[in-house]
Amino acid sequence: MALDSDASRGEPAPDIQKFLGFKSTREEFYAEGEKFLNLFLILAILLLIIGIAGSFTPALPGALLSAAGVLIYWWSTGYSDPGTLFIIFTVILTIMALLLDWFSGAITAKMGGASNKTSFMAGIAGIFGFIFLGGPVGVIIAVGGTVFLREYMKTGNARDARKAGIYSAIGVFASAFMQAAITITIFIGFLLALVF
Repeated sequence: MALDSDASRGEPAPDIQKFLGFKSTREEFYAEGEKFLNLFLILAILLLIIGIAGSFTPALPGALLSAAGVLIYWWSTGYSDPGTLFIIFTVILTIMALLLDWFSGAITAKMGGASNKTSFMAGIAGIFGFIFLGGPVGVIIAVGGTVFLREYMKTGNARDARKAGIYSAIGVFASAFMQAAITITIFIGFLLALVF
């Protein structure tokens, strides 16, 4: 019994290829793949731009969107472009941005005179504020409110509690600018990685 030459190479016969929707030549298959690769590149760039805007916009996790754009494009290229070193760089920067977002208020609350316990509670409140109250605005409300209430309950001094709450809010705003710097760095790095 003779085998079909296409089947012996592990490829379906031409009529089966057409039925299953396969491209008849490898060139057509790769041309179709390039179209999808271009779509993934456009999606990645859009996510990177939205990520930059998300650094300043409530309820948009800027660093996560930027990282998603890079990782989606990396996946679409078969994990070859951009290189692994840039992917590690992106993940580290994203983790730094998330930590800044969640804990900057707690650190600056400590600088404003809040106790260690209040600073710790502000850090936890920042995480819950981010998740349940909607991004950076939720973090500001949760951190500032927690610091003010905790310090006021502890000392009964509204002025000192307000000072600690304001310091924590300033820390959260400073975090937004740092996140913008991080997301812009990821965007520029992504473009450079594509070119070089």
